[in-house]
Amino acid sequence: MSYVQCLPPELLSYVLELACLADAPSQTRTAAVLGGVSKLWRQSINSTPAIWTSFYVSKGGSPESLEAPLIRSGGMPFDVHVLDEETKVKAAQQQLSALAEHSSRWRNVEISHPEAFMLLGKAVPPLLPKLRSLAVKATPQRLSPANLYFLPDYPATPDIPLNWKNRIYPSLQCIDLCDIELKPQEAEDFLGFLEAHSTLEKLALRNVWESGPYIPSRTVMLPHLKELQLKGIPSSEILRWISASNLRHLVVEKSSQLRYWTPVDIKSNYATATNVTLIRFSTAPEALLNVLQAVPLASEVKLVSKDLRSPYSFCTESILIEHKLPLMVSLHVQGVASLPQLKAVVEAHKETLTEVKVHCLDLGLPEESFLKDYRERDEGLAWLKGQTSFKFDIDHSLEAFGGRYRSHKGQISREKMVCAGE
Repeated sequence: MSYVQCLPPELLSYVLELACLADAPSQTRTAAVLGGVSKLWRQSINSTPAIWTSFYVSKGGSPESLEAPLIRSGGMPFDVHVLDEETKVKAAQQQLSALAEHSSRWRNVEISHPEAFMLLGKAVPPLLPKLRSLAVKATPQRLSPANLYFLPDYPATPDIPLNWKNRIYPSLQCIDLCDIELKPQEAEDFLGFLEAHSTLEKLALRNVWESGPYIPSRTVMLPHLKELQLKGIPSSEILRWISASNLRHLVVEKSSQLRYWTPVDIKSNYATATNVTLIRFSTAPEALLNVLQAVPLASEVKLVSKDLRSPYSFCTESILIEHKLPLMVSLHVQGVASLPQLKAVVEAHKETLTEVKVHCLDLGLPEESFLKDYRERDEGLAWLKGQTSFKFDIDHSLEAFGGRYRSHKGQISREKMVCAGE
């Protein structure tokens, strides 16, 4: 008799559970393979409900294939995943309908599919009492080999209403929506949904787009919200949608369009945020100042620019000189235009700073530098590197396509001096 056969049933069950769950999303197939080792292993796997608590809707799946796993899961809550982009909408709906018969046990839902929001509107039950997390992302349509040289198209927004006002998820703690269009009426219903789910701890809205800026009729209070991510947002009005009295982590990324980005009265909606990341604000100085004024307790600040090609894209340093954050201990700036200006920022916050990390565009290139000569830049760099009260790291900024700015023949040696700590 092997040593494995002598293991206590509880230990064997635990080992097989770890082996199956480690192979997600193929854990069901792994369970079948391991169950073929011996009768004892098969009995142990089939009698361990935790192995059968993740269901993956797939191209080759069917409602019938879910029956046995559902029975083996006992009464335990389970997760639902729709991650196979090749799965036809009809097949996905059929499998989700089979799982919907056990909707009282749905725990986490993750949908990443070209027709994600159609599946949300038609196949995800409106009442899920144990749901803790909902993540929905519309992915690009898969292209045929003949069209690989064309950019992928996102699916057209379906006319199917998402019925936010009818959705009841009393245990919901996290919601993440990506690539979704919010029409004015749907935005109002969505605010009502958030208001009814005040237990939310994390909210992420990514690439939410509107035909025009939606001005909310009210601000929704989310007292338990700890993390808020607003990425690819086309209008500053969305900053007024939510007030989080216990917010810790705030991420705001405006879209590349400036049309609807105007200063708004954010009041104290995010006043408790200590970890703040702002992206694409380098061409919108008033909007950047607007947000910084709304986070007076910010201690970890990251400012990322993706608009480095614009001659008007560098306002970060001047804004930080104009508006001091009294509790800032960590500063990370990607897209620094001038090391002397960065020095002025650090001098303004030197009493509190313990860490400064920058990705610098101005490495002293004659044809690209914002300085007339190297001397002022080198003096600023020497001062920053000579400080002992904070840790200082410097690297290159990346251009729009992920490459480094390189053109001057002497840049390699100067790059080594700037970034290697010499």
